[in-house]
Amino acid sequence: MKNNRKSASVSNAYSEDVKRILIVKPSSLGDIFHVFPAVARLQELFPNAEFDWLIHPAFADALDYAPVPVRRKILFRRQELGRVSSMLMEFIVLARELRKDPYDYVFDFQGLFRSALFARIARGKVIGFARPREPMARWFYHRWCKVNLRLHAVRRNQLLVERFFHTGTMRTQTTISSSQRHYQTLRPKLERLGIAENDLLIGISPGARWESKTFPPELFARSVTLAAEMNPEAKFVIMGAPADQKNAETIRLLTNSDRVYSLAGSTDLGELIELIRRCKLLLANDSGPVHIAAAAQIPVVCFYGPTNPNLTGPFGDIHTIFQRGDLNCIKCMHRKCKLVTTECHNIDAAAVAAAIYKKLQ
Repeated sequence: MKNNRKSASVSNAYSEDVKRILIVKPSSLGDIFHVFPAVARLQELFPNAEFDWLIHPAFADALDYAPVPVRRKILFRRQELGRVSSMLMEFIVLARELRKDPYDYVFDFQGLFRSALFARIARGKVIGFARPREPMARWFYHRWCKVNLRLHAVRRNQLLVERFFHTGTMRTQTTISSSQRHYQTLRPKLERLGIAENDLLIGISPGARWESKTFPPELFARSVTLAAEMNPEAKFVIMGAPADQKNAETIRLLTNSDRVYSLAGSTDLGELIELIRRCKLLLANDSGPVHIAAAAQIPVVCFYGPTNPNLTGPFGDIHTIFQRGDLNCIKCMHRKCKLVTTECHNIDAAAVAAAIYKKLQ
């Protein structure tokens, strides 16, 4: 495989020749939003280009908020590809979709063996990281670029574009706009709860994919109770997937407040994004909603334990991160704590409430 030494710089004349670009980033939710600034940069370089995106069906609605119009959402049905009974047919369908149109460039931001394989199946020049998450992915790249892995994920994705096209270190600030389709279905749900358009709304996202990322609902409840006392005009709405309903109900009962509502398990992805956009602040674990809020320029107060917020925290300088710096096991990257008690979950709720109050000022 070749490296990126002979990559051409972008000129105005050359940019007009680029007609179509494929983005390969099927999942996860937060990672998709981490790619948005890099895609915005690609549109700046190639304003006439059309964009297609290989995406997991569960996250397809997130592309309604992409900084560029997505012409085709090519669905990566991982479950069907993993079943013996449907694997072959699903592979053929996906390969046909990927080869339907030629691409000038195919960017694999996922860096896995399977994502690189499908990127190579598409008709176009495949670009990826010199050190992808799975080393074998590089077998399928036509070009790769060296990027500092100690940088935030948003910056790494931007650098892949900048290094390949030799454009210098220009950063693209992006935000996400409202989708009327999703807002119109969310609005009656808020009205039924008694939440008005001009209410000061604070979002609460207590869910996470890892057990070690899921801070106790008692911490959320205590933080919300104190924050409610300091902000008597605020209303609080708990959000999340159906799996988060138990913790959401625990938080609601512990706060015992008529200003705390729950929509956990009651919104689809598009409605969740609209709900976060509607909030003035989000209190959350390290999870997808954190990165949605950061992309929407919504301040986040969040809890981090096993992961490194310098690499995957909310991008930007308007956020407050609570992470125990006095523990040797912090940033362990274990999905489940190996200790008897998860000490990194022991956070001062009063400090959290004070951070919320400060953000709202």
